[in-house]
Amino acid sequence: MMTKLVNLTYKYSILGVFIRLVSYISLQMINIWYEITASLRKNKIGRSKYRELLDLEDKYKGKRCFVICTGPSLTIEDLEKLKDEYTFGMNSLCLWKEKSSFRPKFFGCCDLGVYRKLKYQIIDYCSNRTEIFVSDRLARQDTVDKNWHIVPLNVAYHAYSRWFKENFWCKFRPNAYVGVYDMHSVTHFLIQIAVYMGFTEIYLLGADTNQVLGKKVHFQDYGVPDTTIGTARERNICGYEEIKKHMNEYGFKVYNATRGGMLEVFERVDLDEIITN
Repeated sequence: MMTKLVNLTYKYSILGVFIRLVSYISLQMINIWYEITASLRKNKIGRSKYRELLDLEDKYKGKRCFVICTGPSLTIEDLEKLKDEYTFGMNSLCLWKEKSSFRPKFFGCCDLGVYRKLKYQIIDYCSNRTEIFVSDRLARQDTVDKNWHIVPLNVAYHAYSRWFKENFWCKFRPNAYVGVYDMHSVTHFLIQIAVYMGFTEIYLLGADTNQVLGKKVHFQDYGVPDTTIGTARERNICGYEEIKKHMNEYGFKVYNATRGGMLEVFERVDLDEIITN
């Protein structure tokens, strides 16, 4: 939807001014609403539909976890090594249901287009063995299981800058109950949730971050093209750099256990050594 609106602003100058104005005002209003409701939850005011998330705060305090991304470097062999670890899966990982007995402890999806494409595979893949986190926007626009965790996700706060100016910036908030910020990918969404749950060592796997037009982006294509692939790497790095700024403040550390790839924001570690130790 946003891609179409942006394209119209380039195609029709007068209409483009109107689209920009309406988009800016609409996104600002949505952002204000999100910030007001987040402030109310922070101050324990009102009856929140997200109250069940409070049970997860610091539940895994001091433990480590692995956030499994879907870059082309991801292998089934590495997944099998993580069976006894706390793991977060995401999006198209569900497509490996028949190839591996591995199932993540947690699973996340926050993009509506991805969810609609993979909905039934996700349900089948996770069944009752995995706790699932989805964004509130996704839950409003499609059906989700009543036992899934719905997390308030503020996408509006930087959407105008992203879509109409290609100015990429983001905020970080490690409080799933108050509400997390969109940081350009589901990986960032899950890292904020992991910090809220108390994990202090977070290892990224399959976070290749080498999105280049015409080259393989995921370990398996699932038919949802990124219409903004040209800026995908820049946006992802922006999110990772913002996370890194807050590691000392909130007492957590992110490491990159990806085999290869182009992510150099975090300290690289060897997956086999981490598992052995």
